[in-house]
Amino acid sequence: MLTAAYRGKREGCPCCEERVVKRGGVRYVLRDQAPPEACEDCVLPPPLPRSALSSEVPPFVWPRTIKDVEDATEEVKAATKTVLDQLSALKEEDLTFDNLIKPLMQAPYYKTNPLVAQSKHLQHCSPDPVIREASSKASTVFAGLKKEGKTRKDIYKLVKAYSEKPEAKSLPEYEAHFLTSILAVFERSGLALSEAEAAKLSQMLDQDVEVCTKFKKNIGEDTTKVIFKPTDLQGCDESFVKERTNEAGDVVISLKMPDILPILEECEVSDTRKRLTMERDSAYGNNLDLVAEGVSLRKQIAGLLGYKSWAHYVTERRMAGSPEKIFEFLGGIEDKAKAGAASDKERLRQLKIEHLQERSELPAGGPEEVKLEAWDVMFYNSRLLKRSYGVDHEAIRKYFPCTVVVDGTLEIYQDLLGLKFTEIKEFDTWHPQVRLFVVHDSATGEKIGYFYLDLHPREGKYNHAAIFHLLKRRVCEDGSVQTPVDCMLTNLPAPSPDGTPALLRHGDVVTFFHEFGHIMHGLCSEGNCNSTTLAKCPRDFVEAPSQMLENWCFNRGVLQRLSKHIETGESLPEAQINKLLDAKNVNEGLMMLRQLYLGILDLTIHGESPPTDAKGLQDLVDNLRPRISLIENPPGCNMLRSFGHLMNQYSAGYYGYLWAEVLSADMFESCFEKDPFSKEAGMAYRKMVLGPGGTGNIAVHLEKFLGHAPTQEPFLRSRGILK
Repeated sequence: MLTAAYRGKREGCPCCEERVVKRGGVRYVLRDQAPPEACEDCVLPPPLPRSALSSEVPPFVWPRTIKDVEDATEEVKAATKTVLDQLSALKEEDLTFDNLIKPLMQAPYYKTNPLVAQSKHLQHCSPDPVIREASSKASTVFAGLKKEGKTRKDIYKLVKAYSEKPEAKSLPEYEAHFLTSILAVFERSGLALSEAEAAKLSQMLDQDVEVCTKFKKNIGEDTTKVIFKPTDLQGCDESFVKERTNEAGDVVISLKMPDILPILEECEVSDTRKRLTMERDSAYGNNLDLVAEGVSLRKQIAGLLGYKSWAHYVTERRMAGSPEKIFEFLGGIEDKAKAGAASDKERLRQLKIEHLQERSELPAGGPEEVKLEAWDVMFYNSRLLKRSYGVDHEAIRKYFPCTVVVDGTLEIYQDLLGLKFTEIKEFDTWHPQVRLFVVHDSATGEKIGYFYLDLHPREGKYNHAAIFHLLKRRVCEDGSVQTPVDCMLTNLPAPSPDGTPALLRHGDVVTFFHEFGHIMHGLCSEGNCNSTTLAKCPRDFVEAPSQMLENWCFNRGVLQRLSKHIETGESLPEAQINKLLDAKNVNEGLMMLRQLYLGILDLTIHGESPPTDAKGLQDLVDNLRPRISLIENPPGCNMLRSFGHLMNQYSAGYYGYLWAEVLSADMFESCFEKDPFSKEAGMAYRKMVLGPGGTGNIAVHLEKFLGHAPTQEPFLRSRGILK
């Protein structure tokens, strides 16, 4: 078994130089591929046979070779054929829930099957590019199997026939949800189409999957390096610059968030921030063309299925119901935020004027010629927080060592939700930095599930923060319960090679707390096969639970529990906490307009008349960004190149972040604001909001928890827009 223990550098090992000393050079190899002198810490042990896996660890044997991935993929393909053929052979008079619906609830291509995640997850996090490529191909295969499963007319006819039987009409609410969902999946997949139309639909769905895979690969495998001199990085922390300085004295910067954010927030040199912004928003190969291709395919798919646009198709199954309702929702918030945003922008522009005067860099035309550019917003926002509110994020970092934040967050979630997390030291994994925990109910001892934490950046790894639901709950044939497994991938700063602890910004603390909320949502969902494709929480609600939990990161008691100064061991001082809280809604109008811009951009791209090529996408961004966000788009730049939400299950769904924030603010104000540590409220939240997962009507579940229908007022108050 490969464990999560720290591996240091071993003398005489040719691999250690890459693995430990060189940033981003981590790669573990099989013994038969390694140099003879390679130490054990640099070599992946051979996998255990699946039969040898303990019931105390997740049922995964992570692949070491392409053949491992291919064999598991073939096993899923064979199982899919067997199950679908068996169902097809059923006679209408013999149909029951158990012999028809239950097998479809846990079809072999769903994540109720451990082999699915085992085969495809490593595309996001394996240190070996060969495995990433093989896993990416496996993901494409599984998408094809899922598509095949929901386009089998023979099985659809059987489900339709069963739905008319007396047994189907008297199913309990939970089971009835799956019958209804299976029918909807078939019908939204075009089974009413002609044979020629169905073939065309199938082809376009495959093409969309392929395009999205290429898009993600371009981002994940980007190796862009931007070279600066130390003098170009005035204002950045000395240790940040030193860690990235090579033997030639150049500072080497990647496009990963831990490299970009400190520069955009702290660097005094405008040209440096501009250059990095331009590099990032013009990188990632042909991604803009891929976005155009994907958008066009989705518009055609929606039209073939009888919808006016992809946005109409997607939102039909969401809480919102239609893009028209969403535009009305977003427009209402925009109207309320615009005046404050204009004031925010002018305040930052005045700060820029003062800064340029200090550096003797005012343009010849004087202050009137000074514009607030895209690469200025984060820097002057950070400067405002320091100068007017005393919030110095670099200084605050010293109170947030990564290990303290992680351990403190886990403690808080355990207390709030009545859970117990136990770390497992020996387990099969894809990288030694990965940690694994088992989760039990603290009162009953019932096993709830597992979660992995893979927190630090490395070459080829997914470059944002996200939760991957690897395995879903199901009742096995022998009556045992397969518990869910989740994985968090983030790019939080890693400890330095010399052992200096990694330090987090307060924003990183919020991100970790938020993402961990998604793990709890996945693990606490109750019931057989919950949270699969057939029981997915609506995309415009799925962020609400985690967004609500972000409020804990602005609570005095929580901030003290999550902080410990790297040198003195003291918690974040009361004065610093007050400053953070006072600054919470600084520039909120401007920041909210950015979120509105992204949501409207997404809906427009997936609307009735989307751009048809990269030039059209560029023109749209150039026009839409300043109109909504009040910030000009830099020439030739386009954040769509890395806007991964448009190229996955969030397409036509980015509005959901704000939609969910409205719901999350109401949950916090109504149930937790008076006592964020209320065990009673925490358990009610776990059972009434997280427990239903994707079954039933989330609006009904939410109203029961709140005791009233959700309103916008708590959200607007929480953002300082309503007083």
